[in-house]
Order: sequence, then C-alpha cells, then structure tokens
Amino acid sequence: MKINLYPLWVIVDFLLVICCLSLWITASEYKTLNISLSVFTLCLSLILIILRYKEIESFVKTTFFKNMMIHVINTVLVLCILGMINYLGNKNYHEFDLTVEKRNSLAGQTMKVLEMVKAPLKITLFAKREQWDPILRLLKLYEAQNKNVKIEAFDTDLRPDLVKSLDIAQNGMVILNYQGNETKFIITDELSVTNNLLKILRDRQLVIYMTSGHQELSCDSKEAEGISTICDEIRAQNYDLRFINLTQTSAIPADADGVMVLGPQVSFLDSETAQLSKYLQNGGSLFLALAPSFKKNIYKNLIELAANYGLMLGEDIVIDRLSTVQGAEATIPIISEYNQEHPITAGMSQRTIFPLSASVQTIEGQDTATLLAFTSKFPGSWAESDLKGVTEGKAEYQAGKDIQGPIGLIGIGESTATVKDSRFVLLGSSSFLINGYQAQSGNGTLFLNSLSWMLSDEGIISFNRTGNENAPVILSSHHIQMIFVISIIIVPIVFFATAVFIYRRRRLL
Repeated sequence: MKINLYPLWVIVDFLLVICCLSLWITASEYKTLNISLSVFTLCLSLILIILRYKEIESFVKTTFFKNMMIHVINTVLVLCILGMINYLGNKNYHEFDLTVEKRNSLAGQTMKVLEMVKAPLKITLFAKREQWDPILRLLKLYEAQNKNVKIEAFDTDLRPDLVKSLDIAQNGMVILNYQGNETKFIITDELSVTNNLLKILRDRQLVIYMTSGHQELSCDSKEAEGISTICDEIRAQNYDLRFINLTQTSAIPADADGVMVLGPQVSFLDSETAQLSKYLQNGGSLFLALAPSFKKNIYKNLIELAANYGLMLGEDIVIDRLSTVQGAEATIPIISEYNQEHPITAGMSQRTIFPLSASVQTIEGQDTATLLAFTSKFPGSWAESDLKGVTEGKAEYQAGKDIQGPIGLIGIGESTATVKDSRFVLLGSSSFLINGYQAQSGNGTLFLNSLSWMLSDEGIISFNRTGNENAPVILSSHHIQMIFVISIIIVPIVFFATAVFIYRRRRLL
C-alpha cells in the first residue's frame, strides 16, 4: 500500500465502522452481511494500525491525544445514554395523537378487542423490508396497548425457507397466533387486523339470520336505499350473516345467535311470527327495524313480540322542527341526545339520523325496557298521529292525540322468563340503516353497538368503530346563503375596489 493513500484508507475504515454499527442497529436480521462486514472492517483496522504502529504509539503518548480521548469518552458516554433511552423507548413504545379526530390512534373498537387479549399474542409479518415501515408503524400501536402482543417481522427475500414452509402467498401477509389458534391474512389497514384478531379470539363465529321474502332492505343493493354498508360492517365484525325465509322453515335454526327483521314492506304470516315467538321463548334475540305504516298497520303481529320486552311502536311519525335548522326536513330527526346510563350509548357524542321514524315507547309497569336515543324537547318535537296529514304536508301538534317530545326512537328490552336470557332491539326507523345515511352520521356505530349488545357480545361495544371516520358538516340554508354572498359577491367586490384604489393612487404619484 502506498503511503500517500493511507489517509484515504483511514477514512474508508471509519466509514465502514459507521456502516457496521448502523446495520447492527437497524438491520440485525441480516446476520451474514453484518458479520462479514464487521470482520472485514476489523481486519482493515488491524492492518492500518500495523502499518503505522510506531507513529501511532508516539501519537498516543502526546498530551493532545489524552485531551482528545477525554472528549471522545465524554461523547461516547452521551451516546450511550441516548442509546439506552432509545432502547427503553423501543421496549416501551408509546405515541401521543394530537389530532382532533385521533386519526393516528387505534379505533375504540380495536381498543375493546385488545382488552380481550389475556394471553400472549404473536403477530408475524412477512414482507419485503422496504414495505415494513408503514405496516410495523400500525402493528406497534397494538403492541403499545397490550403487553401480551409481540411482533416479529421477516424479510421474504431473506427467508425463502419460511415463506415456502408457511405457504406465504404474497408480501404483506400477517400470521396471528393466540392460544393455539392461528389465522393468516393480507394486511391492508387497521380494520383487517382487528377483524382477524376477533376471529381467533372468539371460541366460535356468531351466527345472525336476516329474514327475507317480505321486501326487506337489501344487502345486495349498493344504492342509497340499500343496506350493503351495514351488511359489510356486520361481516367485518366476524359475524356469520345468513338469510332465512320463514315461509320455507318450521323453526329458527338452533345455531342462530340472533335474528334481524329489517324494514319489511309486506306483513308476516302468523306462522312466521310463531317461529319468531318460539325462538325468543327459547332464549333467542331479535333486532326489529320498522317504519311508520302510512296505509295500515301491517306490523301488528311483529309489534306484539316486542310487548313481552316492555317495548311498543307507536302508530305515528316523529316530527322534529330543530332538524330544519341543520338543513334536514322535520321528518328526519337529527339526534344528539342519548341514554348515558346504558353501555350501548354511554359516552356517545356522534350525531345520528332517524328518517321517517315512528316513536318507540316503554310499556308502563314494565321495567325490562330502556330507550336509547331521544328527540329534542317539546315544542321542538312530537309524535304526530295524523299520518295522512303528514303526507299532505300538514303537521301540527294536537293535544290529547300526539305525544310531546322528547320522543324515543330506539329501545331495547330483556326477558329472563325464557329458557335463557333473551334480548330485543326495536328501531322505529328502517331508513336509519340505509346506505344514504351511513357516511354522514354515527348510525352505523349505534347499530353495531346495539347488535353487539343483542348478541351478548358487549366486549366490543365502542363509539369510535374502525372505518366510521367520515362526519361531514350539514349546513343550513342560512349558512349556504352566507357562504354564497361572501365568496361570490363580497370578496370579488373587495378585491376589485382595492385594485381600483391602488391604481388611482399610483396615477396620482
């Protein structure tokens, strides 16, 4: 080696030392590369020392070297302290989300699910290293919330043996392992992780039957009047959603954890309601969503089922004049008042919309029922009994006939007189469930919370469910007019007048 190249090799050796330290810290899984580079760097350092041993020995004895070593030692100690802090930080991972909507935090639904993790949960990621960062950032939020969660990541390029033995189909696959239960899935977002976590936490998948054959709301329809969004959310909770036509059965299947009747347009036969009644007597649970009957009461036999749970559906339509202030019609109550003493709605602050809703009332003398959501107080709202007058655009409160607000819109009831505890949910607005009102409100959250309660799955009741983040502001007609006047008229006039003023002033200078 030529003497004049010695400083260059010293610089190269120093850079290699930095590279070795960086690789051991950030990419410790590349052991072959790290060990090879470390050995090469060590050999190069020894060669450089041997080549200039005499000069180095003399330099070490100087006062300058001693002073320099003091500074080096101080720097190393500071770096060691920072390294220890960093290590403790990684081992005790915490983040603080300062955003108003908590977009960088786990949803309340996920937090509830994580509370169910009582034993070690192993999360294993298989992806190319360049894909790790966003995925691990999400998974570490789970680890930070529960000490039983442990994360491990493998580079699919580095470990083809594991990829083949575990049948890893593609990058981004995650394996969850909990108490012998295992599931594999492609991670896309928080929802995908939480749903698969629910899958392995439950002993079995809860089964929900939805009635058909009465022109009920359709899960297949993605139009505004369909309920595909609600159905997707039901399946996303790892519930097994099935359909049943009661005219073709003699009894509700024994594996039914719950039954839903959502917005029928045709009345049920007595034989069909008899199946539902027997199912409830055997400890089943029912979610009944109806709408005001403007022509005749086609729900009589269905409503009778609710009476055993202390609930009653009024033959009326709810009017809420305060909704017009928020840009909605009076027949579309916008609700922000909830029963804060029940777990379904305790702490709930999201706005919900109940279009074309009948009143839900509790039967006097029965304490098994509870109302969850209410309209504003009278005279802001009431339950209008003159349905014909509403269709003609006339709605006025009539003392003795109509019910003063606040009016209940959804109620729940329990019965212990059955084989096992039976639960009932009565919703006075089937339109509450349609796609057109899901993105604009907390309807989906209230529905899923009620459904979880009905299925005795209260452990995952939440008011910040995954995927329910859209909450657009509904502007009143006065606000819209104000925005138009300011942006279209006032602002252009102000700019034009300013331009004229500046132009004339410059002419005068």
